Amino acid sequence: MGVAEQFSWIDRLLAQTGELPPNTASANLVARIITSAVSRGARRPALLDAIGIADINSRNQLSRLPGTALTRLFHAIEQELADPLVAMKIGREDRPRCFSDLGYATRFLPMAADVFGANILIQPLRQSVFRVSLAEKDDSASLRWNLFDHDPQNLAAVIEFSVATYVRLARELWWDDTRILSVSLQHWPRFDAADYARIFGCPVYFGAPSTAVEFTAAQMFAPNPMADARLTAAVRQRQSVPANWFDAGQRISSLSYFHIYTELNKSPVTLQRIARFLDVSERTLRRKLEDEGQPFRILLDQVRMDLCDLYRIEGQRNLGEIAELLGYGELSAFTRAAKRWYGKAPSRFWKDIEGENG
Repeated sequence: MGVAEQFSWIDRLLAQTGELPPNTASANLVARIITSAVSRGARRPALLDAIGIADINSRNQLSRLPGTALTRLFHAIEQELADPLVAMKIGREDRPRCFSDLGYATRFLPMAADVFGANILIQPLRQSVFRVSLAEKDDSASLRWNLFDHDPQNLAAVIEFSVATYVRLARELWWDDTRILSVSLQHWPRFDAADYARIFGCPVYFGAPSTAVEFTAAQMFAPNPMADARLTAAVRQRQSVPANWFDAGQRISSLSYFHIYTELNKSPVTLQRIARFLDVSERTLRRKLEDEGQPFRILLDQVRMDLCDLYRIEGQRNLGEIAELLGYGELSAFTRAAKRWYGKAPSRFWKDIEGENG
C-alpha cells in the first residue's frame, strides 16, 4: 500500500469538511508552538496577546487561525526569550511523541521517502501558508518550499521553523548516519550565518531561487530503520474507522472521533469541547451522535481503546504513561477500562501482546 492510500482518509476528511481556507494555520500547530515556547520561559499571556486571542479553545487540526498569527507568534517568542534562533530550536527539538499527534505514526513507514511523503500529505491540516513537496533529481532528492506570494523575508522565522522540523525528522530516522547535502533559503540571514549551519548541520545558502533541503537519493529511498509493518497496519486499520463513517454519512461521529483522537493527550475531552469545535450545541451534538449510533461515552471509550491498542503494539511505554496519554487522571481508572476491553488487567498482558491485535 502506497503512502497516498495509507493517508487517503485525510483527503476524505477534507472533502467532507470543505476546502481549508488558504493562508491559515491550525490552532493545533499554534498551540504546540506556544507550549514549546512557554516551556522555554516565555509568558503564555504575552504570546496569546501577540496573536490577538484570549485563549485557544480548541487545538484540533481543523480549527484555523490566520497565517499571520504564525509570523506574529514567532516574533513575540523571539522577543520574549531574547533569542533570534528560537524558531529553529523549536523545530529542531520538539517532535511528535504519541499517536494523538498525527505525524507520529508516519515514522514507521517502509522508506524515508514514505515518511516525508506522509508528512507532506498531512501538511494541509497543519497549515496552508506554504507548501512543501518532494522532488527527485539525478542522484539527489530534495524537499522544496512553495511560499506562494509571500515575501520570503517576512516569512523567514516560520520557514526556518519548518525547515528545522524536516531536518529533525531526517535525524530521527538516520541519527548519526544523516547526510544532508545542503539547505537553501530564499530569505537572507537574520543573524550570524554560521548559526544556521550549526543548527542544520550542513552548508546553508541564502537568497536562493527557492527554499529547499537536499538529501542523497540513496538515503531518501533506503529502507527506514524505524519501519514497523505491524504498527503501520494497525494505524491504518484504526484510522479507517472514522473515514468509513464519512462514507456512510456519519459525519458528526467521524469528526468527533477525529477530535477525540487528536485531543486526548492534551486536555480533558468533553462533549462541550467537541460541540464548540463543531459549532453546535451540546444537546444537538448528543442527539446527532446517538442518531448515528455513536453515543459520546461509547465513542470516547472506542477511541481510547483504539489508541491503547497502538501503544500496546508499539511496546515502548509504561502503564502510567499510557494512562496519561489516554486521558485518565488515575492509573486505577485506566486499569478498570483495560480489564473491560481485554478481559484482564494490563499488567498481565502488556509485555506479551503477540497476536492479540493482528
